[in-house]
Amino acid sequence: MRYQLKENVLKKITVVLLILILAASSFTAGFFVRKLTQGAGLSSYEWFTKTIDKYYYFGDTDGDFTSGSLKEIADKYLDRYSEYYTAAEYESILKSNSGAKSGLGVSYAFVDGKGVYVSSVVGNSPAYISGLRAGDWLERGRAEGGEQVDFTSAKNFSDLINSVSDGRELTFTSIEGTEYSMSKSEYTASYVAMSTASTSWRFGDAETGGLALYEDAQGKMSFLPEGAAYMKLSQFYGTAPREFYVLVEKFNAMQCKSLILDLRSNGGGYVSVMQDIAGAFSGGGKKLAMLARDKRGGQEKYYCAEVEREYRIPADTEIYVLANSGTASASEALIGALVCYGVLDYENIFLSDYSDEYTDWLKSTGQEVKTRQTFGKGIMQSTFINNSTKEALKLTTAQIYWPDGKTCIHDRGVTEEDGCTIVKAEWQHTRDDGELRAVAEIIKSR
Repeated sequence: MRYQLKENVLKKITVVLLILILAASSFTAGFFVRKLTQGAGLSSYEWFTKTIDKYYYFGDTDGDFTSGSLKEIADKYLDRYSEYYTAAEYESILKSNSGAKSGLGVSYAFVDGKGVYVSSVVGNSPAYISGLRAGDWLERGRAEGGEQVDFTSAKNFSDLINSVSDGRELTFTSIEGTEYSMSKSEYTASYVAMSTASTSWRFGDAETGGLALYEDAQGKMSFLPEGAAYMKLSQFYGTAPREFYVLVEKFNAMQCKSLILDLRSNGGGYVSVMQDIAGAFSGGGKKLAMLARDKRGGQEKYYCAEVEREYRIPADTEIYVLANSGTASASEALIGALVCYGVLDYENIFLSDYSDEYTDWLKSTGQEVKTRQTFGKGIMQSTFINNSTKEALKLTTAQIYWPDGKTCIHDRGVTEEDGCTIVKAEWQHTRDDGELRAVAEIIKSR
């Protein structure tokens, strides 16, 4: 059977979101980033080395790099969060981060003996619309008019996807026998969705362009505590602030008393988006969201957006946050702001405690194993644009502190030692989300 949302059970809400291209003061791909344009009249190499000498947080260089392309030099000599982009690569990144995407909208990994594990699905993507979700396991697939392919490696899964052009249908079958059909296409990503015990809301394509809000009773979560709403924030990109505000307005109209904010596997995004969303919790007025301190002792302050009252979470709302080892950067900054505001208690932060099966698999693939904590990313990258060539250099330039001016979670994360609540997690994500169900039961017991 095919698992797919049917349009006749969706109630369209008359809210349309236009696509926003966000610039300046930004995160990207989980990294704190400022966008600074400079370098007119310099060669690419001169611009590259002078920028590193002046701004690189982990020390000056003598500019005596070995031969190689700028990309090779950055990969060899700079930290793992710094990166060089050609003009075309940087333009593509900006387009993607604005929410304009193409393809299926799915991230995956192959696990021997189990199949293809779906680790994430982008909201409003072809994969999402088909019903595919993070935590699904795929066993086989076929292209329209083609033969069935059993997934025995990551390569034959990716080969199947790469073998078809836009518009040609792909069908994947899960290990339970559920079929998901989709076609690669261009789409506008959505980053926020909300559910209650009686209904749910998601953003999809609007007839006039951009995104519209749809109510979907099939997505309700009947196990949620009375008066609670569950909100998933997947990344800090694109129209995420406006999506968040629209759902907060819905939250307030329903007079919900508690909010479960899911930041699991949210690796970050634009700092301006974090500031906008933090403003919904700050109660109004100019409040600090975070501090950035560079290697020379300079300090830059980032403030929460001043949000209109109808888009604010009421001060008496009980806030709960779900986080895991993939919760990083902007997500950790938002957690820090909420803790420092006094609207989020550490015991109301629920951290994933991964199973031995999952951590053993991570080890077998050479991945970093972290559990019972957030990722621990508290340094800022600034993106420098070469005026002459439009190439870009993302460079670590500062350390990030929470609004209290003392707390930096870099290489530490938010942990059990802070007083957070630990919840068992079978894998990073599961289809039935037993972890969220367990959190709901803990909240009810309190």
